[in-house]
Amino acid sequence: FHHVGLYAYTPAALTLYAGLAPGELERIEGLEQLRFLEHGHKIAGIEVSAPGAAFWELNNPSDVPLIEGYLKRMNMD
Repeated sequence: FHHVGLYAYTPAALTLYAGLAPGELERIEGLEQLRFLEHGHKIAGIEVSAPGAAFWELNNPSDVPLIEGYLKRMNMD
């Protein structure tokens, strides 16, 4: 299994998040989604299938050319 970390938030969820204090687990693990869990809110995950596909991280503007190249090679541009 691979973890694809794509997070989607509604504007209301982002407003809520901004008003919540970081919890101990978020500080220890460095995972911002733990803030919701530590305050009793739910998060959801889904399983996706992409046989033979590789995934790269897109965290910074400098990552964009790598992802664009992958999408082009897969005829998904």
